[in-house]
Amino acid sequence: MNMRVTENKRVAISIIVPLYNVEEVILETLKSIEAQTFDNYEVLLIDDGSTDRTIEIVKDFIKNHKLFKLIQQENAGPAVARNHGLRKAQGEYICFVDSDDIIPDNALDLMYQAAVKNNADLVTGATKRFNSEKEWFIPSHVEHNIAKPGSKTIFKNPELFYSIGPCAKLYHHQLIENLFFPETIRYGEDQPFVLHALLNAENIYTVEKVVYYYRLRDGEGESLTQSVYKDPVRILQSVFGVFDYGEKEIKNSKTPENIALEYYKRVSSVELWAALKASTESKDVDIQNTCYTMILNWFETKSDKFLNLIPSFRYFLMYSTMDRANYIRKGARASFRKLITYLWAKQREEAKDAFIKTYPVYYQATISIIEEDNWKKAKRISNRFIIRSKLKTPRLVNGFARRILFKLVSFLPKKDYLVLATERSVKLEGNLLAIYDFMFLNNRPERIFVFLNKQRSWLEILQLYYVLGRAENIVLDDYYNKIYGLKFSKRTNVIQSWHAAGAFKKFGFSALEADDSNTEEFEARAHSPYSAVLTSSEAIVPQYAEAFRKKESQIFPIGVPRTDIFFDHDYKEYIEEVYRKQYPILREKKAILYAPTFRGGPDERKNFSVVMDVKKMRDCLSDEYVLILKFHPMIKNITMNIDLDDPFIIMIDSTDDINDVMLFSDVLITDYSSVIFEYSIMNKPMFFFAYDIDNYFDERGFYFNYEEMIPGNIYKTTDRLVEAIKLDQYDYEKLVSFRKQFMSSIDGQSTRRFIETFIDNKGGRA
Repeated sequence: MNMRVTENKRVAISIIVPLYNVEEVILETLKSIEAQTFDNYEVLLIDDGSTDRTIEIVKDFIKNHKLFKLIQQENAGPAVARNHGLRKAQGEYICFVDSDDIIPDNALDLMYQAAVKNNADLVTGATKRFNSEKEWFIPSHVEHNIAKPGSKTIFKNPELFYSIGPCAKLYHHQLIENLFFPETIRYGEDQPFVLHALLNAENIYTVEKVVYYYRLRDGEGESLTQSVYKDPVRILQSVFGVFDYGEKEIKNSKTPENIALEYYKRVSSVELWAALKASTESKDVDIQNTCYTMILNWFETKSDKFLNLIPSFRYFLMYSTMDRANYIRKGARASFRKLITYLWAKQREEAKDAFIKTYPVYYQATISIIEEDNWKKAKRISNRFIIRSKLKTPRLVNGFARRILFKLVSFLPKKDYLVLATERSVKLEGNLLAIYDFMFLNNRPERIFVFLNKQRSWLEILQLYYVLGRAENIVLDDYYNKIYGLKFSKRTNVIQSWHAAGAFKKFGFSALEADDSNTEEFEARAHSPYSAVLTSSEAIVPQYAEAFRKKESQIFPIGVPRTDIFFDHDYKEYIEEVYRKQYPILREKKAILYAPTFRGGPDERKNFSVVMDVKKMRDCLSDEYVLILKFHPMIKNITMNIDLDDPFIIMIDSTDDINDVMLFSDVLITDYSSVIFEYSIMNKPMFFFAYDIDNYFDERGFYFNYEEMIPGNIYKTTDRLVEAIKLDQYDYEKLVSFRKQFMSSIDGQSTRRFIETFIDNKGGRA
C-alpha cells in the first residue's frame, strides 16, 4: 500500500461525524476534535435531520473553523449519514466519530503515525466508556484483550470481532473503497462495514493508548442500547440482517470456518441474545409470538451445518430462555415449542450429546416441552432462576453478615484468632506466608484462619465475618474489600503489612491527584479499619502515615516479614539449585534480571512493549550473561525485538515469586518497580532503564526525587546501559546509603518482631 497522501486526496484524515439531536453534547465532541495535536484533517459533519438546536450550535462553532464542514440531509438514519460522508471524504484515511463521543487530543496523531510507520491499512486503539461520574474500560474488551498492541490480522486475532464498531479506528481509503454501510438495517448497521474491513485488512495495527471515549448517557445500560427493550421485534429483524450480511462476507472472502465461528459467536452472544432476552422478558404475548416465529422462519432459511456450527443457538434457546420460561405467556408457548423442536431436530448427534452431557436438567425440560408440551420441569428451573435473581441471595447474606453478624460478635470476648487475609492471590504468599510459617514452625497456640481470593458460599461468608468480629489480630497485605467501612473493636489489631517495601511511587491518599487514582471516599473506606501499618524503616514513617492517613504512632517500622528469606542461607541455596536444574545455563553464566513495572490503566497494563533493545543486549552480553524476564503478574502480553525462545532469554512464569528470582540474579535492570528495596539487601548492582520518566512521573508521582533517591544511574538508551553493565560502572556507596534510609529495619528478624509486637504484646491494645 502506498502510504503517502495520493494526488486525489487533499488531506491525511477525513473525520465523519453523523449528527442527530445532540444539542447537549455536540460541542464537547467538536472541541475534542479541535484540540487534536494532528491538524492535517477535514471534519464532515453530516446532520441527519436534527429537530433540536444541534444545527445552530454546529454552525456557530464552525464559522471560525475552516476544517469543519456541515452537510445536511433529511432524516434517514446513521448508515445513510455515514455513507454521505464517505462519498464526500477527501482523506487518505477515514475516521468515524459519533456525535456524543470524544477523542483524546493525541488520538489522530497516534493512529496516523502507527499507520504510516507500520504500513497498516487499519489501525485500532484502546477505548473507554464514560458518563457524568466516571470512565472505565469496556469489560468485553478487557476480557478479550482487544488493546494488545502490535501488528495483527483477523485470522490470527479473531478477538478483534469484539471491537466491531466503526469508531476508534483509522481506515486506509483503499481498504474501504466503494464500501458503504447497509441502509436497510437500522440497528447494528455498522457491523457489515467493519467486518469487511477486518476480513480484508492485510495489516491491522493496534496502539496501546486510549484513542476513543464512548459516552454512556446516565441511566443507560452498558451492554446494549436500551432500544432493544423498547422494540425487540425491530432489533431482531436487524440482527438477522447483520447475520446475513456477515455470512455473505465470510463466504466471499473464503474465511476459514474456525474464524467464521468466532464472528457468529460474537453476534449471537451479544446482539441475538439481547433481542431474544428482551422479547421473552417483555411478557407480551404478541411480541413473544412474533419474535419466536421470526427466529423459526430465519432458521428455516439456513443450512443444517449453519445451525450446528453455532452452539449459541442451542444454549440461548434451551438454557438461558428456559431460565425465563415463566415469562413466556401461554399464548406464545406453541410458537416457542415449534422453534426449539425445529432446532433440536436439526442438531447432529454429537451436538445433542454435548448439550445433554453439559446441561442434563435443561435437556429434560426441553424434551418434555418438545415431546409432551409439558412445561412443569421448565417452570421449576425458571422458578429457581427468578428467585435467585430477585432475592440476590449472596448480596443478602453478605449484607446480613456485615451489618448484623459482625456487629453482634464484635461485642463478644476476643479469641486468640490470627486472621491472614488477602485479595491478591488464591494462595498464601509474601508477608502472610512468612507469618504463617513462623507460627507453624514455632508451634504457636493461636488458631490461624486464612482467607484467600475466592468465591464464597453463604456459609463461608458467615464464617468470614464471624471470625473477623472475634479475632484479636487480622493481618492484610493490600486493599481488602471485605473490611471496607467496618468498625472494629478497640480490642482487635487490624494490621496492614503492605505488599511493597520502602516508599517509592505514591499510593493511597498520597496519590489522590494521580491519573489512575481512586477517590478520597474509596481510600477512606478501604484504610479506615487499620489500627497499625508495618514499614521497613523509621525514615519513611511520615510517608506511610500520609498514604494511609494514620497517626505516625500507628506506623510500626519493625520490618517486612517476607524479607527474612534474604537472610536465610539454606533457603537461598535451595532456590538457586531449583532454578539451575530448571535452567542449566545458569550454572555457566551470570543472570541479569529485567523487572519493569506496569504502565497505564487496567487494559493497558495487560500489554507491555519492551523498549529496551534486547537483540542489542544479546549481541553484546550473551558471552557472559543471560537475561531473565520477570514481568508484573498483571502483564499478559509482551512484545520485543527478539523471540521469546532465544537462548539469551529466560522467561520466568508470572506466578513465580519475584523474591526467589532476585536471590539468584547478579544484576537488576528495572525502572520504577519497588523491587529495588528488596534487591538492595543483597548489595548487588542495579541499573535503571527509565526511558519514559517524564510521562511516568506525571502518571503516578514519587515520594522522593526519583533521580536523587535511586541507588543507580538512569539510562534512556540500550547502548549506554550495555556499556555500563560491561564495565561494571556502579556506585556501591550510594547503594549502602539507600539501604540505610529505606531498609534500616530489615535484618532477617522482621517476622519475629511482628509476633512479639502484636501477638505476644497485643500491639499496645488492651
